[in-house]
Amino acid sequence: MADYALRKMALIDADFQTLSDIERMMAPEEYGSAESWRDYYADYNPNLINETWIIEDGDQPVASFQFHETPAARVAGKVRMWLMVPEDVSAELCDFLVTSLLEKMAHFPINRVIGPINTAYPTLIAALTEHGFQCIMKGVDTTLDVTAFDPAPFAAEEQRLANEGIRIFSLPQLMESDPEWEQNLYTVQAIVRRDHPRPEGILATTIPIEEWRKLTFGSTMRPTLWMIAVAANGEYVGVSNLHVEDAAGKVAHNGLTGVLRAYRRRGVARAIKVNLIKAARREGIEKIHTGNEENNPMLQLNLQLGFQIRSGFSWQQWEKRW
Repeated sequence: MADYALRKMALIDADFQTLSDIERMMAPEEYGSAESWRDYYADYNPNLINETWIIEDGDQPVASFQFHETPAARVAGKVRMWLMVPEDVSAELCDFLVTSLLEKMAHFPINRVIGPINTAYPTLIAALTEHGFQCIMKGVDTTLDVTAFDPAPFAAEEQRLANEGIRIFSLPQLMESDPEWEQNLYTVQAIVRRDHPRPEGILATTIPIEEWRKLTFGSTMRPTLWMIAVAANGEYVGVSNLHVEDAAGKVAHNGLTGVLRAYRRRGVARAIKVNLIKAARREGIEKIHTGNEENNPMLQLNLQLGFQIRSGFSWQQWEKRW
């Protein structure tokens, strides 16, 4: 039987590296660097709940858990959890992690915890189920081989949009040509986030632009991996981005993709994503991962672009209320 110990993470370089090492055991191909973890904690609002705990077996870190309030989807009493365990995790470690998570949350005025759990971790799912957690939203994860992507079939659609006055720009282009680019980007993201699929009772909340700036422009943010659709009148009508967290810089994750309601069903989102994929290729990215709620039309769009379903690998939203 293992002799697990629990300690609170310290905001020091050694523990940022520890989180990177634990995430590497969880996701060997796309773990975050110590620098990205440092940036995350540097930018987080100190007035919000944000607890991270490390589990050790002897002097060896083997897992961690975090629970935090989410500024952009804030509900009183609700926190989001992030659990990191190795690929070959044991039932004993999973039970210790979930038990410890619930014990630490009991010190705060929390009545709901929700977070993503991957179907590739049945042992962790079993432990959560035993402790009263439930799956409340199913997702489908897909991946694209960037090196094999052919943009040619989509060129005519982008030209049609251009003829209608809708053009796709990278963020650096807008930073150079539009003095109001930051306010415009903030506004379009705030609007499209309201329609993003979320669990019952959770709505997008508007955060001040100063806080949005800190959350958006971290170490994993590359302006060249942002694409924005702009109408003839200068209005930003759609947006999407990629962020790169893996240490090798070969794997990107698709962030929020959204289009204003008045411009939907016209191919705007598809044109944005095609330009993102081309930008990813220019920067040496080999794979793009993304996930969608199983009934979200964006899933079908991704499949049209050549994304492939990651069999046996999907993120689901799990929840416990009390």
